[in-house]
Amino acid sequence: MTAHFALDTISAADGRANQAASNIRWPLNLSEMVTPRQLEIMLLLCEGRVNKQIAYDLNVTTATVKAHIRNAITRLGAKNRVNAVAIVAANSAIFRNTTH
Repeated sequence: MTAHFALDTISAADGRANQAASNIRWPLNLSEMVTPRQLEIMLLLCEGRVNKQIAYDLNVTTATVKAHIRNAITRLGAKNRVNAVAIVAANSAIFRNTTH
């Protein structure tokens, strides 16, 4: 499984798509890129939970959840929340498939 949807692509002059992040090795070791709490929150986002649900489940404020998400987006080099979730989901799926 590859995570093409989580990577940026740039169209070359001849019509081919080049990987903008070609120097990134997949799968990423997310535990080296984000804190354990940021990863926990990102995985909950992958499950479809919203900020308010995550805050309630983890007994923190929604502002804290938003701060963790914002910091995870930065650390992952993602463009936005959706891109960050795609990166985490793709890597989580890769690790699940390689461990079984």
